[in-house]
Amino acid sequence: MIHGDLTTTIGQENTVLHPVLQRALHHLYKMDLAGAAPGKYELDGEDMFVLIQQFDTAPKSAKKLEAHLQYIDIQYLISGEEEQIGYARLADWHVIAQDELASSDYALYEDTEDEIDLLLKPGMYAIFFPADLHRPGVCKLQPTSIKKAVVKIKAALLQY
Repeated sequence: MIHGDLTTTIGQENTVLHPVLQRALHHLYKMDLAGAAPGKYELDGEDMFVLIQQFDTAPKSAKKLEAHLQYIDIQYLISGEEEQIGYARLADWHVIAQDELASSDYALYEDTEDEIDLLLKPGMYAIFFPADLHRPGVCKLQPTSIKKAVVKIKAALLQY
């Protein structure tokens, strides 16, 4: 998992990232995200695309940890007060609650004691790799309306 703030890091610390991740962050930086309607926007076909989402955050108990094998997620908060995202490094002892990896590239996992909470404010992002469990859309105190972008990047693009 990598965490940063697009409003302060574009062209700075993100230059140490893989060029594909740099390109994805640059797309986010250049897009009119505030004006974008919810939906899917292709950046490079199915290799890289953005999902614009608007929804109300929910208590942690209403959300499951998730992981993907084929895609990397860049979760970016466009607007709203904040979004809490749970994070844990995937391990053999994590219990799968629902396995949709073969059909839809996601698996949901039972709660785990090694989960930590990451708080995103508008302009902040978190990059989750296939070995990262994440629980997006959680409220810290009260549910709140948010708008976010999720860039989906084929993990194979980062292989050398």
